[in-house]
Amino acid sequence: MLDQNLGDFRGQNHEQAVAEFRELDQKLNRLSAYLVIEKANLRKPRDLFIQARDTEVAVLKQEGAKRRRHLPIRRLFERIPNLLTRLKPCLFMSPLSVSQFLPSTVLKFDLVVFDEASQICTEDAVGSIYRGHQLVVAGDNKQLPPTAFFQQGIAEEYDWDDIGDEEFAIFESILDQCKSIGLPEKMLRWHYRSKHESLIAFSNRRFYLDRLITFPSCRLRHETLGIKFYYVPDGVYDRGVKRNNPREAQVVTDLVFDHLRQYPTKTLGIVAFNLQQMTTIEDEIELRLRAQPEFEQFFKEDRLEGFFVKNLENVQGDERDVIIFSIGYGYDQNKRITMNFGPLNKAGGERRLNVAVTRAREKVKLVSSIRASDIDLNATQAAGVLNLYHYLDYAERGLSALELSHPQGSGEYESPLEEDIANEIRQLGYQVIPQVGCSGYRIDLGVINPTEPGHFLLGVECDGATYHSAYTARDRDRLRQQVLEAFGWRIHRIWSPDWISKRDSELKKLKQAIEDARQHILHHFKSENPDSEYRAIQTFNFQIETQIVKLQPDEKTGILAETIPYKVCKLKPSSKIGSEFHLPQHRQEQSQLIAKLVEQEGPVHIQYAARRLISAWGLGRMGPRVVKAIKEAVKLCQKEGTLKREGKFLWPPHVTKVSVRVPVDGVPETFRAIEHIPTEEIKDAMLIIIRHGLSISVESLLIETARIFGFNRTGDNIRKELLKVFKELLEEGMIVQSGGFVALRTNKT
Repeated sequence: MLDQNLGDFRGQNHEQAVAEFRELDQKLNRLSAYLVIEKANLRKPRDLFIQARDTEVAVLKQEGAKRRRHLPIRRLFERIPNLLTRLKPCLFMSPLSVSQFLPSTVLKFDLVVFDEASQICTEDAVGSIYRGHQLVVAGDNKQLPPTAFFQQGIAEEYDWDDIGDEEFAIFESILDQCKSIGLPEKMLRWHYRSKHESLIAFSNRRFYLDRLITFPSCRLRHETLGIKFYYVPDGVYDRGVKRNNPREAQVVTDLVFDHLRQYPTKTLGIVAFNLQQMTTIEDEIELRLRAQPEFEQFFKEDRLEGFFVKNLENVQGDERDVIIFSIGYGYDQNKRITMNFGPLNKAGGERRLNVAVTRAREKVKLVSSIRASDIDLNATQAAGVLNLYHYLDYAERGLSALELSHPQGSGEYESPLEEDIANEIRQLGYQVIPQVGCSGYRIDLGVINPTEPGHFLLGVECDGATYHSAYTARDRDRLRQQVLEAFGWRIHRIWSPDWISKRDSELKKLKQAIEDARQHILHHFKSENPDSEYRAIQTFNFQIETQIVKLQPDEKTGILAETIPYKVCKLKPSSKIGSEFHLPQHRQEQSQLIAKLVEQEGPVHIQYAARRLISAWGLGRMGPRVVKAIKEAVKLCQKEGTLKREGKFLWPPHVTKVSVRVPVDGVPETFRAIEHIPTEEIKDAMLIIIRHGLSISVESLLIETARIFGFNRTGDNIRKELLKVFKELLEEGMIVQSGGFVALRTNKT
C-alpha cells in the first residue's frame, strides 16, 4: 500500500533539511569541544594571595622553583591530590605507573579507561580499577594477548624452536575478564583507517566475521593503494644459525629507498616476523645509508609518524601510510622448509598476524620467499600458520581468495530502482558497477571514469536499504558521506519519489553531476599524489582563547577577590538631639539610625552597633542607661520590621547570606573584633581559603583566616573563636580533615 506521505515529499526540500542538519551537527561537535575546554579551564586553581606555604598550590610552586632535592613524585602527588586533578583532569598513564605514582587512598577518579586492554593482565589492571568509580575497557580480543615470553624478556638469541608452549602461555587479560563476568559490551564497527578496503578485507573476513563496516575507496586499483605481493624466489632462511633471510632484507631495503624517492611525504614502517630478521633489515638499511647519506633526513624518530622497523610483538597500536612486511621464513640452505614460523606457531599466533596486517593506511607491500602453496596445512594445526597461508593467497589473488558471498561487481542490484538508474547511466555512455564495496556497507552505484578504468567518477546513492539501515540520522546523513568524501568520492543522491515523479529533471541532474565530476577529475585530481583525496579522518585543531579571572589582590584597594571591602555608612543624628541619650523622646530617631546601619552594614553585632551609635551621638562611653536605651531602640526596629535579630547579631530583614568583608586601611570602623564578625562570614572566609589552596593545614587555615579580617597575630581569643567555627564546618560536612590537612568535601580525597 502506498504511503500517502510520499505524495508530499520533495527531494529539494529534504536535501535542504539534511544540509541544515549537517551544519548544526558539526557546530554541535565543535561547540562541545569548546565547552569541554572551558569547563576544564574553570577547574584550574586561580591565584589567591595566601601566604601559607603548606597549601597544595604553594607546595607545587615550591617544588617547581627547586633545582635539586625534589619530593618523590608519589609523595608530591600525595600532597597535591586536589590540585593535580584540577590541573590535569585526565591523566594518561600505564597501569604500572598508576600503582607506582598515584597514592590509592587520596586520589580517586570518576572514570578509568583502559586502551589496548587485550595486552593488560588482570592483576596489573586492579590497581587502576581500584582508583576509579566507573570503568571502560577498550580492546580487541582478536589482537595481541599478554604472554609469559615477553613479560620475562627472554633474550633475542633464543630460537623460537627452543621456546616451549609453557613459556609462551597466554594469560587472561582484563578484557577477557570483563567479558567473562558479563559486563555490557559494545563493538565499534566502523573502520576508517584503511584508505583501501583490501587492507582490511582479509581481517574482516577471517577474524571479525564480516561484522566491520568498511568504506570503499574511489579507486579500485592504484599503485599507491592496496596490497602488493613481492615474491623473492632466491630468498634463503638461515635455519638454526642466524635465523634470518638476508636476501629478503635486501629486497625490503630496496623498497624502502624506492619509496623515499617516489613518495617522500608518506609515512613508512617495516614489520618482520622475528627479531633476527628485524635486526638484519636494520643493518641493511644502515649500510645503504652510509652510501646514500642524503636519505638520512627521512629516518626521523617520531613515535606517531616516524620510520620504524619492528617485529610482530611490538607493532600493536602503530599505523603508517605504507607498511612493508618481511616474512623471513622459508626454504633453508638444504632447500627444505618446515612448518615452523616462529611466533605464528605459538598460542595466539593468529592474533599477532591480525595486528600486523592491519597497520597500513594506504599500502601493504608483502615481501616473502614462499607462496601459499609452499605451506603444508597437513603438517601443522597452528591457527597462526593457517591464517598466514590464507593471507599469502589473498595477497596474490586478491578479493577472490576471500570467497565473498556477494563480491563487488557481481552484477546484483539491491532494488529495481537502482537497476533502472544504472541503465540510464549506461545510456549516457558510462560503465556502472552496482554495490561497490566488500563489507556490509556498499555504495549503490559506482560510475567508472572512462579515461581511468580503476577510478570511480561518481558514487550514486539511493534511499534504499543501505540508506535506512543506519541507526541514527548522524550516521545516515552526515558521517557516512563525510568519510566517503574523505576517501575521494563525489556522491550524488537520488530520492525514489523524485525519480518516479520527475524522472526527466532527475536524469538531467544526474547527467550534470557526472559531468561536474569529470571536470573535477580533469582539473583537480593529481593521480601521481592522491594524498589530498584520501583523508579518512579529519583532524580539527580548536584554538580557543580563554581568559581566566585571577583571584589576586586588587592593585588599587589591596582587597582579595571573592571578598569585598567593608563599607561604612555615615550616621548623622538630627541637630535637635541633646546630650541625654537615654531620654525616651530620642528613641524613634535612635531606632532609625540603627535600622540604617543594619541596612547598609548588616549583619552587625549588637555591641558594634551600639558603639557606632553612641559615637555618632558624640558620646564616649556606655553606661547602663545608654545600654537600656539601645536595647529599646533595637526592639522598636524589630517591631517595625526594619531588622531581625539572630543571637547577638542584627540582620537586614530579607538578608540570609553575607559576603566576606575585609577591613580598609585608614578606616578604623572597618576593623572588627573577632567576636563582632558573624560566624557565617568566618565560615565563608575559611571555605575561600581552602577552595583556592585546595588543601591546607589547620594551623595555616587559622592564620590565613585571621589575616583576611586584619589580624596580624592569632592570640588565644582569636584562635579560640576560629577553632570553634572550624569545628562547625567539620561537623556540617563542608570540609574533611586527613593527616593534619583539610579540604573541601566536594573535592575527591
